[in-house]
Amino acid sequence: MNYFKKNIAWIIPSLIVITFIVFFSIYFFTAKVDVLGDKAYIYVYPNSTKQEVIENIKKQDIVFNSFVFKAYSVLLNYDKAHTGRYEIRNGMSVGKMVNMLAKGRQTPLRLVIGKSRTKEEFAAKIDNELAFSKQELMAKLNDNDFLQQFGLDSSTSITLFIPNTYEVYWDISVENFFKRMNKEQDIFWKKRLGKLSEIGYSKIEVMTIASIVEEETNQEAEKPIIAGVYINRLKINMPLQADPTIKFALNDFTIKRITGNMLGVDSPFNTYRRTGLPPYPICIPSISSIEAVLNYSKHNYLFFCAKEDFSGNHNFTADINEHYNNARKYQKALDENDIY
Repeated sequence: MNYFKKNIAWIIPSLIVITFIVFFSIYFFTAKVDVLGDKAYIYVYPNSTKQEVIENIKKQDIVFNSFVFKAYSVLLNYDKAHTGRYEIRNGMSVGKMVNMLAKGRQTPLRLVIGKSRTKEEFAAKIDNELAFSKQELMAKLNDNDFLQQFGLDSSTSITLFIPNTYEVYWDISVENFFKRMNKEQDIFWKKRLGKLSEIGYSKIEVMTIASIVEEETNQEAEKPIIAGVYINRLKINMPLQADPTIKFALNDFTIKRITGNMLGVDSPFNTYRRTGLPPYPICIPSISSIEAVLNYSKHNYLFFCAKEDFSGNHNFTADINEHYNNARKYQKALDENDIY
């Protein structure tokens, strides 16, 4: 008892300090992040400071304790911001968030590359997904010296990109983006080298035919048939007479009806006036359109025309008089529906 009385003066303060340490530790180590919804993403740009990262997190309506964040930053030696796209999940500890940022453990994104009709359209879509700008991408798409390593030039650079979903990091450099897409393209074509050899066309030629097929129809079942029509025309040196190439030549993809005066446009993409393939694809075609060319239907059709019921299907024939009759029925349907 005497011992207790003698030491009471320091025992109570010690208990207070220990209690404070325990409660502070619980508060510190259990601090959580509150996200509206299941998760949110923060983007750390080049040369960002730690304070700018904190402000960026706050702008995303992510609630967290900034004091704890800064304390963890000292403990984890987080003094330099790593660029990237980071996934913040609701309920994540502040410590885990800081550790992720400190070590640059960013979350890859699923980049969907789909159909684009022009390089400008493609660059604009990528600009919304990755850190580099559309201006940087356009510069590389038009840089012949840079493109030479991929066996391409400014006119064929669009053929580097195969529509698909790719997992990439948001802060990938534009140079590494091209290298990654070239690797993916090599994988894609390696599986189809036998088909390329069988049909006797190069990768770029297949992409070019496929781009026209892509613009001609949304009907998957008809794609190999339409591809077969164009290949039949190429074999006999007949003009492709593909309406989508006229839209491309005029740079007007809103045209619903090709008229006679449009067919006189002076362009290497005017497949009514020129034989053979256009210089390069008129869009980035889907994989299904590429496959349709590689596995085109063997038939004797030389002509096709959209059906007058506007179903999206076509009438196919090898007889030009039958084709003219099909075309008249379709033109009449357009007139009756005031489509000009």
